Amino acid sequence: MKFKLGFKAKVNLRNKIHICLNKIFRTNKKIETASLYFPINNEISPFDFINYLQKKRVTLSLPIIDKKNNTMKFKKWIPNDKLICGPFGTMEPKKAQISVFPQILVVPLLSFDREFYRLGYGGGYYDKSISDLKKYFKKEKKFFITIGLAYSNQEERKIPREKHDMKLDYIITENYMLSNINNKFLKKVL
Repeated sequence: MKFKLGFKAKVNLRNKIHICLNKIFRTNKKIETASLYFPINNEISPFDFINYLQKKRVTLSLPIIDKKNNTMKFKKWIPNDKLICGPFGTMEPKKAQISVFPQILVVPLLSFDREFYRLGYGGGYYDKSISDLKKYFKKEKKFFITIGLAYSNQEERKIPREKHDMKLDYIITENYMLSNINNKFLKKVL
């Protein structure tokens, strides 16, 4: 899929990202870590999160894919750090970087539905990571949330799913923001 956002759509997306983050930080002051992704194949860039998260003194990370063990880990990342090319053409921090358990996980979407399911590139790396992180933070009694980024025309009526597929907490597009928190649905078109 090839999509490109115009100036107004980029501003709308940035505003929705800030609305979402303001809502999250208003109710959860002790967020210490977050993971973004390095966009490939015309995915929406999550880099509008960077300044906001840095002002809140949140440690940033990027995912590292371990194809051999079918897992994804998160390594500390500082903007302008040198990255290496990983599987699937993703850019990753060096493996020697410090491991991070992200409390905010920003996820790329190929498509999504209003039940908060997503399609990625296959492999289930994000689904497994979301499941593992939910268990970890539940045990630690800490906050964890997922945010998916997509273009509004990537929305599908219903995404095919399997039992291991995980729902997202928020989905943000250039036209609207969907919230799965407390079963509330937000739609605000600017």
